[in-house]
Amino acid sequence: MNAAIRPAARVVVAQAGLGLVSSAVFFFTDPAAGKSALMAVLCVLLPTMYYAWQQAQSYNAVRALAHGVIKMALTVFMMASCIVVIGIDPVGFFVTFAVMHFGYLVRVWFDQNSTKL
Repeated sequence: MNAAIRPAARVVVAQAGLGLVSSAVFFFTDPAAGKSALMAVLCVLLPTMYYAWQQAQSYNAVRALAHGVIKMALTVFMMASCIVVIGIDPVGFFVTFAVMHFGYLVRVWFDQNSTKL
């Protein structure tokens, strides 16, 4: 088995780490905000995991675009479901949602620094 982690999986791991840390911080300040932060983690991670899985299957530009659109639609649908049906604390949800998107930058930063070693 190859020990190297695929680039898309690195993004998922980085986003999961950032989201869980943010959720823990919000949970200790306010349990309702912590629950909302966990909902944001699910809204980001599930579509990202789907997209990473699709990218691992095969890379084709048209398929990548189509699955990117599906990923975005899933994210929007899940966010709308959380906001309308479940009800969320907006601060915990949207701050965690924004923090998790820094997972893309964390991955780029680590890739740039790993080549200098």
